[in-house]
Parts: sequence; structure tokens; C-alpha cells
Amino acid sequence: MDHLPKDDTSATGAKTRSVFFILACCGLLLLALSSCDPTPPSSSSHTQNRTFTGSSTQPITYSSSPSDVLIRTFYGGGLNGSFSFDPQVSIYGDGSYILGLDRQGKLTTEELQQLLNALVNTYGLLNFSQQRFSDVQDENATFLELAFNGKQEELVYGTTNSNQDEYQRLGQALTAINEALKGSTQPYKASAVSLLVRQTFSPDLHTRIPSWPLADFTLAQAAIYECGPVPPDETSQNAETACLKFVIPEHAILLNGAQAQSIQGALSGSQGDFTEQDLYYTVFLRPLLPDEAASKMLAMFGSDQEIFRGVPLLSGKVPPIPSQTAS
Repeated sequence: MDHLPKDDTSATGAKTRSVFFILACCGLLLLALSSCDPTPPSSSSHTQNRTFTGSSTQPITYSSSPSDVLIRTFYGGGLNGSFSFDPQVSIYGDGSYILGLDRQGKLTTEELQQLLNALVNTYGLLNFSQQRFSDVQDENATFLELAFNGKQEELVYGTTNSNQDEYQRLGQALTAINEALKGSTQPYKASAVSLLVRQTFSPDLHTRIPSWPLADFTLAQAAIYECGPVPPDETSQNAETACLKFVIPEHAILLNGAQAQSIQGALSGSQGDFTEQDLYYTVFLRPLLPDEAASKMLAMFGSDQEIFRGVPLLSGKVPPIPSQTAS
């Protein structure tokens, strides 16, 4: 059996040790560089929050994100109440606020914190013994949604004879919210639009009713997906559904830019009737609020509704009509 000369064996071993030594040094260098990285780990939950001390020693913490709602109000909910396509007021973590879907303004950080301090410390809304102040079931009420200090609260302000101290403080708080939003405003420009559709049996046949312009999905698909099938009417020929007239829909549909532009061009506005296969549908183009675009949920309020619940927003293909409905 052949053997390497002694000198060659020593040289090979030295080369091997040199390679291992170089690799070890490189590893230590990389480890040292990584430990000296000056960039701190990102944490949106920390960078998006602000904490301040108001008129008490208890700190107030809130999200400063422009897509997080801190304060929101609705009006509705009664048995004979009206349907609301949008909130009355939405106030966001960066101080921006939107009135309905029409006007927008901005509170400074100081103004926003003064308002939050008043709600927490002056009126004590987060420590109420009851949340609903409405004894008359068939009347509308103001629903106040709060989200700060790690809490999600809903307070209802209607007509009541109970707990007059808290009831009056809630009324004063609602007034303070409205008073805080008296600054200059400008038209609200939404970044996206949703589609709401209901079948109608009372179109204005004296006006020109355009045909549905989209090939992506039918109006029948949209109406059944959002409102469900129209229930049969045994007493008349004019069937009707309460969806989008008195109550919120089950779903909504997010439109892309081309779809929204096509519908707007046919409507010459944001609401109107279309015809499809000798049937008629009422269409609403509902602009999205900043939080709705992020959460894929529409903020609406209907009749006979005791609490706020969002409407899921579909982004993608509209489902086909269920076979049992189509038949």
C-alpha cells in the first residue's frame, strides 16, 4: 500500500487547519456584526400607541393609527327607525375625523387628548354601571362606540328614567364630541368604493333605466349574495325585502377602480336603478371609510338593531347564485 511522504502529510494537515480557522473567524465576525446592528426590532403595536396623563393620575392610552377608530356614533336601531348607510361621526387615532361620508377634518394631538380626557375623566364613560339608556324599544337612539384604554365600549343614548346621573353625563359627552368637531372641513375623498344591491319592485318607469354594465357578475348574483333571496309574498304581487331599506345587508362587495367607474358612468351619480333580464335592482355606491378598507367591514346601522355589527366586505369573485335559489 502506498503512503504519502511525511512532508506532504504535514502540509495537508496544515492546510486543513487553516481552512477551519478562516471559517471560524468568518463566523465570529458575522456574529459580532449582527449583535451590533443598530436597527431595533419593529413593533407596530408600540409605535402606533400613545399614552398621556389627563386630569387624573390614571394614564390614557390610545392607538394613533389613522385607520383605527377611537370614537364613532350612529343613530338608529328602533323598530320603526331608519336605515343608516354610514356613521354620524368617526374619529381616528391620528386626530382625523369624518362626518358621515361627506366631510373630513383634523384635530391636533392636543385637541384629541383633551376630548379623550373629558370622556374618561370628566364624564367617566368607561366606568358606567350600565351601558344602555333606552327604555322605548321602537324609537331610535344614538350609539356611541369607544375604543381606547384597552377597552371596547358601546353606550346607547335614547329615552330612559333610570340612572339619571350617568344618563345626563352621557348626553353631555355626546355634546362635547360634536362641539369638538366644529373646525374647518373639506370634502371626504374615499380610496375605494363598495357596491350595495337590492332587488326593487317599484322602479321609476318614467325615466330611462340603464342595463347593468358589468360582465364580471350579474345583479342577481350581487343582490342574493348581499341580501339573500326575496321572500315570497302571499298577499300581493309586490314582493319586498327589508334589506338596504330598513336593515343592514349580510355582505357587501368591494369594487375595483374600473368597475366603480363603469357603474358611475351609467348612473351619473352614486345611486340609481338598473335593469337585468326584465328585473330591476337599486344600486348604491358606498365610499369606504379608512378603517373599513383595512378591516374589510362596513360600518352601517339598521332598524331593530340593538348593537353595532359590521357588514363583511368581499374582495374578490362574487359567488354564484345557490342552485336551490336559481331553480
